[in-house]
Formats: sequence, structure tokens, C-alpha cells
Amino acid sequence: MLGFLKHLIRFIPALISTAITFVSLFSVNPQRLEADIVSQIERIEALTRSYANGEIASVDEASFYAGDLNADLEAGLRFNELRFIATHNSYQSEATEATKKLYRNLSDVTFGLVPEALGEFKSETLTDQFNNGVRSIEMDIETFDRNGEVSFTCMHSPYLEMTTTCYDFSLAMKEIAMWSDNNPNHLPITVIIEPKSIIVPLEDMKGFSYDYALELDSALRETLGDRLFTPADMLGDYKSFGELRTDNGWCEVKDMLGKVLILLHDCGATQDYIGTDTSLKTQAMFPMLRENDAEKDYASFIISNNPTKFLKTQDYIVCEKNLIVRTRADSYANVSEKKAEDALGCKAHIVSSDYPPRTDNTAESYVLSFGERKTVIRIK
Repeated sequence: MLGFLKHLIRFIPALISTAITFVSLFSVNPQRLEADIVSQIERIEALTRSYANGEIASVDEASFYAGDLNADLEAGLRFNELRFIATHNSYQSEATEATKKLYRNLSDVTFGLVPEALGEFKSETLTDQFNNGVRSIEMDIETFDRNGEVSFTCMHSPYLEMTTTCYDFSLAMKEIAMWSDNNPNHLPITVIIEPKSIIVPLEDMKGFSYDYALELDSALRETLGDRLFTPADMLGDYKSFGELRTDNGWCEVKDMLGKVLILLHDCGATQDYIGTDTSLKTQAMFPMLRENDAEKDYASFIISNNPTKFLKTQDYIVCEKNLIVRTRADSYANVSEKKAEDALGCKAHIVSSDYPPRTDNTAESYVLSFGERKTVIRIK
């Protein structure tokens, strides 16, 4: 009984504090977002000047590869023979103190079921991630439609988690394009775009639909130009991805250097987007589907975020159906040695993590890599 009363005494103030903190987010986090918007603009302007003045050196792409990159490229290495360390929520900057406090309070009222470390997550800028060898990123997007003027922004959720280094999606694509131009022989970059469901919308925020998917297609072609590697580029003379996969016709990586692939995360608009042209030869993005879509003739990329479960189906998905798979090695503060081992040990090609090699890693840091900070490896 005494133990219960102690928990109750701790619970009530924490619950009140949680409610007060949650309400404060509706003013604090939008203010922080305004600062993040300015910061992104200033960073892109500074990068533009530095690239133009030749002040930024290119990276040594081979240093991130676990093997002899040049030899493998010359030997005909194919895209589906690569595995990448990827980042999850690649745009998310450090949370506000209010959000951190909310997670601390939620940890108290749920007796630790919600870890307070959720509020500690943050990513480096896209440029820093690429400079550290990351070649696959994930961008959550929200859609705004202001009297027919459509734009896309990157954030996790309105009010609760709005911090971002990539609020303006077009500027984020410019950042990628500038880095790519400065490193023209980089391994292909995959960008997973996940349209978010709206819970508490901001003004003019709309649900992602088929029409907005087409708007996104146009924006990608405009901002990335000939750096964009489309489904048509991958297909070549094949009539469908089913035909390509049967023939193991995935492109050779040496023909994809300096390119960017956009993957549309499975969402409510996916099937209509595919329906535009089921060969996918006219779309800018590769739809990312689920395991139960492996039989589809238009399937190319598959989401299977639980690597332990994927181990049971990987031979069918990867070896028999010749699909490219994304999984996750960890989730925010939820780091499991077993999950990380399964993610690195399975046959998934894109292994997303919240703990990639970073500029500020310490010797004690948990870092996901293929050993010695290598971020790309050939599947044996």
C-alpha cells in the first residue's frame, strides 16, 4: 500500500506537469520552427557561396566502402548487390526544451514505458550525413496548399515535433543537388519520402493525395534535374520490374554514380500513383511497398522494418523475388543488440538507423556500421 501511495504522489504532479507542458508546445514549437526556417535558408546560402568559391573539398567515396570499390565497379557491381547504412528522420534537429520535458514527464506517468530519451534524438544536416558516408536518407513531408500554390515541408508532426533542418523541401533537394555536384562520382543516394498523416493540422496543411504526388513528381524533376534516377532509367528496355527482376536486370552501379533515387513510402496515395502508369516509366519516384506486394509486377522496393521477422522471409523476398528491401536496426532510444545484429546480418539492402557514423561520435558511442565506420558493403 505504501508503495502504491508513493507512485500516486509522484504520478499526480507529473500528470499535471505533462498537461501544462503539452499545452505550451502550441506556442513554443512554432516559434522554434520559425528559427529553423531561417537557419535552413542561411545554411543553404552559405553552402551555395562556399561551393561556388571552391571552398568545400569532395569526399573520398571509396573510404566508406567495405572493399575495393573501383574493382567492384569495374567488375559490374549491380545496385541490388549493395547494402547501405541509412538514416531515419534525417531532417530532425534537436528538440525544444518543452518537447524534452514532455518526454521526461511521459516517462514518469507511464513508469518508463515512454523513454525520456525519445526527446534527445537529433540528426546532423544532410551535408554532414553525406560527408560521413550515409547514402540513404528518410524525409517525412507535409503538404501545404495555399490557394493552389502547393509546397512540401519536412517535419515529424505539427506542434509536437516540429524541429527540422529541412523545412523547405525544395531547399533540401537543393542541398542534395549541390553536394552531388561537388561529388559527381558518389554512389547512388536513395531518398525515402514518407507523407505523414495529419492529426492536428497547421493552416493550409492538406492530406497527401494522388494530385499532390504528381505535384511532388514535378518538383523533384525541377530541383534535381538530370541527377534524378527514375524508374524508367532503371528499367531501360524492360517492360516491367517483374521482367527486370526475373532477369536480374538491376542497373550496374557504375552507370548510377552521381544519381539520386526517390522512394515513395507506402501511403494512401500509393496505389493511385502506381495506377498512373503501372510500368512506372513515367513516374519520378519508386513506390516502396509491403511484403505482401512482392508478387506485384510493378514491385521494386519493399519495406520490412522488423529485421528479426524479415529473416524468416528474406530468401523469398530477396533471393526468389529479387526485390530491394529497407529495414530498421533501431528506433530512437530503443536500441537492441539483437535487432541491430539481425539488421546487419539479414539480406536487407537499406538498413536505417538513428545512430549512423557522425561527426561527433565518441569512442563510447553506439554507432551502426559495417565495421570501421563503413557505410556501404557488397552483399556476399
